[in-house]
Amino acid sequence: MKKLSRFLIAGAVAATLAGCTTAREMSYLLDLEKNVAYEAPAAPELLIQPGDRLGISVSSDDARLAAPFNPGTEEGSSYMVDSRGNISFPVIGDMQVEGKTIGEVKSDIAGRISGLGYIKEPVVNVALTNFSVTVIGNIGNSVLNVEGSSINLLQAIARSGGITPNSKIKDVVVVRTENGTRTAYSVNLQKKELFGSPVFYLRQNDIIYVQPKGSTLSSEGQVAMSFVGAGLSLASIVTSFLLWSSRQ
Repeated sequence: MKKLSRFLIAGAVAATLAGCTTAREMSYLLDLEKNVAYEAPAAPELLIQPGDRLGISVSSDDARLAAPFNPGTEEGSSYMVDSRGNISFPVIGDMQVEGKTIGEVKSDIAGRISGLGYIKEPVVNVALTNFSVTVIGNIGNSVLNVEGSSINLLQAIARSGGITPNSKIKDVVVVRTENGTRTAYSVNLQKKELFGSPVFYLRQNDIIYVQPKGSTLSSEGQVAMSFVGAGLSLASIVTSFLLWSSRQ
């Protein structure tokens, strides 16, 4: 009876410790000190790549002057960046935009319009309209469409439903393609150094891959293991009670 009791108690303790280990393993930013200020640089501006789609509109005090630059609508039009990194813009013609920021493209278009004498002070709006990142692996697989021009790694993971317990939180992979080269970066979500990673702020077409760790249990298996742990705990209590009763 004593051996059985010890076995059941050991099993219950092991189940409890396993639960504690899992909770710690899935904790983010373990080394981030509380009430300590850290430098938080602004998100870098995106650089335009081939395949990007730019929404561009031009306006002025006299709408008739801006009309030639907004074919079909006053809200402007959408322009795909071709494989050479160019867009074909009304009146101006081909423009090289690859490697430039949104702000640089706005300034370039405004300067050309005013330089050609069409509008003295044109107001140019430019937006990246097909900014997306892909999330795959032990997470809710999806393509996330991004509004605006900034999203970070933690935001993308949260929007995808969060990482599952059977994932390598210390080795999340971000694959980035730029200038014809594809590079895979490893990010440890438990370390504050992730904020300084070159892939903390995501760029268009980045791929986030959350790797599984070792063998994984199905949802049915996880439920079964929880019942096993509960059963061991209950059996340990009952056995201890019987031992106590036998000594009375």
